[in-house]
Order: sequence, then C-alpha cells, then structure tokens
Amino acid sequence: MRFRDVYIRHDARADLFEIYDYLASRRSRDFAFGYVGRIEKVCESLIEFPHRGVPRTDLGTALRSLNFEGRAVIVYHLVGETVEIVRILHAGRNVTADLFDQ
Repeated sequence: MRFRDVYIRHDARADLFEIYDYLASRRSRDFAFGYVGRIEKVCESLIEFPHRGVPRTDLGTALRSLNFEGRAVIVYHLVGETVEIVRILHAGRNVTADLFDQ
C-alpha cells in the first residue's frame, strides 16, 4: 500500500508547541524552532517508510513508535493511506501514561 498523507493529531501538535516552549525557555527560540522542524521532517518522512517504527503492541495493536535524536518518541499508526501521528513525547516522559492519561 502506498501512503499519501501524514496527519498530526491535535495532541501531537500540542506536544510540539510544548516542546518548543520548553526548549525556547532553556536554550533559545532558534534552537527550539530547529528542533521542532526536524521532528516535523521525520514525521513527514514516514510517508515513504511508514513501517520503520517499532510496533508497540504494549500500547495498542496498531501503534508504532520511532525514537527521535534520543530525546523524543514519535507515536503513530497507519490508517488507510494516512500515517497518523498520535503523540510526540519529549525527554523521558512516560509513553503509556501520556497516551492514556493515567
């Protein structure tokens, strides 16, 4: 199957804003902008290689995760012809708790 679109869910988009704010306050706005931009590029690249993430059956039958620069985890699943980004969790956050609001 050929994938045609990457959709970043509202929660994942909110994660990107949170990551930006965190990094901008501790490093710089330029650094934060570049970091978030690189995350977005990796998300977009999943359209070409959607199965490269690790299946996360512990989180749900269809979820996959992909580490980003050793500091973030991109959680996504494949829906029809779309790669849907579920969450983007930064710096050691508990993936299970954050996904299921535990």
